[in-house]
Amino acid sequence: MPATPHATPHEALERELAAITAHEATMRRLHAEQYRRVQRARELAAAVEGVTPTSSSTERDLANRSFVAELATTLGQHEASASRLVAEAERLTGPRSATLDALEAGELALTQVRSVLELTQGVPAEVADAVERVALDAASDAMALGVVSTNADLRRRMRRVRERMHPEALVDRHARAVAERRVCVDPAPDGMAWFGLYVEAERAVAIDARLTVLAAREASGDTRTTAQRAADLAADLLLGGVLADDDRTRWGVAGSTGAVRPCINVTVPVLTLLGLDDEPAELEGYGPIDAETARLLAAHAPSMRRILVHPEIGTALSYGREHYRAPADLDGFVRVRDGRCRFPGCSRRAEYADLDHTVARAHGGETADTNLAALCRHHHRLKHESGWRVVQEPGGEMRWTSPAGHVLRTLPERPFMPVGAGDGVDLPPTPPVVEVPPIPPDPHPSIDEELRWLLEQYDPVPF
Repeated sequence: MPATPHATPHEALERELAAITAHEATMRRLHAEQYRRVQRARELAAAVEGVTPTSSSTERDLANRSFVAELATTLGQHEASASRLVAEAERLTGPRSATLDALEAGELALTQVRSVLELTQGVPAEVADAVERVALDAASDAMALGVVSTNADLRRRMRRVRERMHPEALVDRHARAVAERRVCVDPAPDGMAWFGLYVEAERAVAIDARLTVLAAREASGDTRTTAQRAADLAADLLLGGVLADDDRTRWGVAGSTGAVRPCINVTVPVLTLLGLDDEPAELEGYGPIDAETARLLAAHAPSMRRILVHPEIGTALSYGREHYRAPADLDGFVRVRDGRCRFPGCSRRAEYADLDHTVARAHGGETADTNLAALCRHHHRLKHESGWRVVQEPGGEMRWTSPAGHVLRTLPERPFMPVGAGDGVDLPPTPPVVEVPPIPPDPHPSIDEELRWLLEQYDPVPF
């Protein structure tokens, strides 16, 4: 679209962004229309093949295969791609029609629609409907409030609901999935390949954290990027590592890795930690994990932050502060609260981000949770060196204004909302740690009594 004569750069930028937004909305409508036409074509192809309500499953399957081949050759696609398009169209014009409507209205992107289809697959209808509702509500909020809802954010929200409502216990599904662990090699262009491990989430996150810590230690004369060092370290450790119980690995000499003890954050509902409930815990950087694994990780943790979670609504009950120096304590609180970089759409984990004063200290900003937020280095610089501006509102909400004047909001991953009386758990009075000699709990305590006992006895170990 040509720029208006004599338009200022700001006005011209605004026009271009409006045009891009309009094109995106048009493409979403076209994708929705394509899904509807694919489904209609499939039904017509079945009629051409003579499929009737009395046809056998074999006849229906052959008609579907024939149509997939027809669609693939028409579009110049591989049959696997055409088959996925057909399967998506069938579900989007059937049980997931509300998602298709949201795509047509421009509220959901195509990647988000496919995430809805993935995470509603293989679960009972009521669970699938609840998972879909999470996506639709997030899309509605994004349109109404200006909150950025990326595909990664949407998947995290949907997975939490899916794991909470799934009729089969997460611990059973996890045990079955563990049996499928394996090493994967996927060829890539230019003589390269992707190497991956399909392992338990807690091990994968720990491996990633250890490599990140090791790769951050720059050596004199080392011109590699952090990502390159992490990849080289992983390869070196796998190729040169020595197993204590296997002499066949003695020919290789493991490189010096140093003593690294990365911190892995696991948010555990308090009743799960007590063994009174099996509500899934949250492994930072991954998502829901089963209660048994969470309790095992908590039991073997050399140190931990106390993050007690409301057993019904998931909000935080307490965060251990009293045994930390103020800067370290505040740093940990803000990172756990934010979860990720607070710039719209960024998914960089908060533990690898900077802590930024929303209002600079030079301008009167305090070093307080209400004026601190996690920003990755890239977006930290963007805030200070570009036209992006941000205001922190109550509850940790961040209101961003782009150089073009667009207002976008981001929410903390864990808002740490106060829990009032009558919300399901009887909290101890303030201060949370009662300075009296502890009295052993009754052999058969109530939930409230055992929760109070845990709060009184738990003494986090400083990092």
